[in-house]
Amino acid sequence: MSQIVAEFGRSRDPGPSLRRIEEHFGQSFQAWRIQLPREAVENRQRGTIVQAGWTIWFLFGSDESGEYLDYYSTHRMTSDSHVRIHEDGRVESLESLWEMRRTSDDPAEAERLEDEFWEHNEQVARVLEAKGFGLQGDEHGSAIVNRGLLESRESNRRIRGLTETADD
Repeated sequence: MSQIVAEFGRSRDPGPSLRRIEEHFGQSFQAWRIQLPREAVENRQRGTIVQAGWTIWFLFGSDESGEYLDYYSTHRMTSDSHVRIHEDGRVESLESLWEMRRTSDDPAEAERLEDEFWEHNEQVARVLEAKGFGLQGDEHGSAIVNRGLLESRESNRRIRGLTETADD
């Protein structure tokens, strides 16, 4: 069972384990010069980074194997990533929203594949919301639109309806 670590107002040295997490995160976003905010690392605070077209939600937590950082990143030019970096250096890919869905010439199979797509994305959206990685309105515009298109069948229809109305 994992828990979110939040010790606000108490700065502490991140130590070698969190420095490893911080370094791995920095390497992942090195091309855009994106790093975790120092204060967030020291205080194990959750946060959001909006920089260079990216929106990155992050939080610190711990489980039986030690501390970790979870983050969800989105950029209009690449697929979303949901990652856990463990203090021992292990990196785990977590489920992220699917952006593309399979289809079929067979109508029954096409419907089944569409249902599978939405079931997956709706489950991932619930996980992201539970982690505090939901939309707050301060994200990059493309993150807001993509989430709306991908999180649920209902939000997808709502956004598509807005754009179809605007095009008329």
